[in-house]
Amino acid sequence: MTLEPFALYLHVPFCGQKCPYCDFNTYATPKVPESEYVDALLKDVRFYAVDPRFVGRKISSIFWGGGTPSLLSPKAIAAVHEEAERLFGIERGAEVTLEANPSEPSKERYLGYRDAGVNRVSFGVQSFAPKRLTLLGRDHSGEDARRAVNLCVEAGITNVSVDIIFGVSEQTLADLEFDLEVASALPIQHISTYALTIEPGTPFFQRQERGLLRMPDDDLVASMLTFIPDYLSGRGFSRYEISNYARDDARSRHNEAYWTGRDYLGIGAGAHSYVSSYSNRQRIGGFRWSTLALPMSYMTTAGSSASVSWREELSMESCRFEFFYLGLRRTAGVSLVEFERLFGLTTRDKYEGVVNDLLREGYVDRQGDIVCLTPSGVLVADSVYERFII
Repeated sequence: MTLEPFALYLHVPFCGQKCPYCDFNTYATPKVPESEYVDALLKDVRFYAVDPRFVGRKISSIFWGGGTPSLLSPKAIAAVHEEAERLFGIERGAEVTLEANPSEPSKERYLGYRDAGVNRVSFGVQSFAPKRLTLLGRDHSGEDARRAVNLCVEAGITNVSVDIIFGVSEQTLADLEFDLEVASALPIQHISTYALTIEPGTPFFQRQERGLLRMPDDDLVASMLTFIPDYLSGRGFSRYEISNYARDDARSRHNEAYWTGRDYLGIGAGAHSYVSSYSNRQRIGGFRWSTLALPMSYMTTAGSSASVSWREELSMESCRFEFFYLGLRRTAGVSLVEFERLFGLTTRDKYEGVVNDLLREGYVDRQGDIVCLTPSGVLVADSVYERFII
């Protein structure tokens, strides 16, 4: 019997500088300890290659996230890919994504990443406007971003995505339209749009607490949320998840593994992993864990169980909630038949009242066994998800 493949996530926590809104596990450093960090990644690849939960399973997709993974050389990226191929095997045609900073774009470097096996690049552009780039603490210009995309495509990596942040201080709807107009005119296949959230512990949070950062009101942000899919649809980008849009079916296959509840292995400082557990082909729970967040701590313990900072066993109730929480993010919605197949429990037993209430309130739509968010539901998505905590 062929075992189900899994998605591989590799976290690189280093950045040239830390953005004031960022609360990810990242660390600004003038010099990346490349050889030491890659050695740690390789130790963990070998460690999990003999883990019974992953033995005999191929890799379906690879995602280098951060931080700024493009601070690693193509040679370093290739070394990890080669070891993963040797020990697990990578499925033919697997999506291999590298997050990259568009500052100092280099065709030679993109050629190196292509030769290392990268076939998709996600650029953290965030904006093309000088004022917003300065506010967001970005170290690139709009022209840098345009040039990076074009050089990447010229190098043969044609599956390119860009991130855009909206809901920024003093941003107008016209400002957002400018960023989307520039992005959609580039030779890219994918756009991710994220509303800026102010997280505790970040410089933006401190500025807001002192009254130095005034955010757009909720009505304006709601207008932006409504504007984005309409605008991008007219330029060939179809929404397939709350924050993501693709041309020509170029959806992020790696991220879809998360949204559909498939297993993934996270390697690198602060990386998360998830493995589901089954009995008689029905899901009965799962396991989630994370590695140590501090790079030095991770590097000194990689390749052993000591690199794990915490473990969590998920109950069947938690897995049921995540089925709706993650699945409803996708425009395809969730299948109630699939829910019953996975959990051996009909939705009538537990969720019929919730679904009917949401239908009546106009937050979800139902076609046959498929339930998905309506445009009104997207605007209050978090409160919709909470209704499935039973």
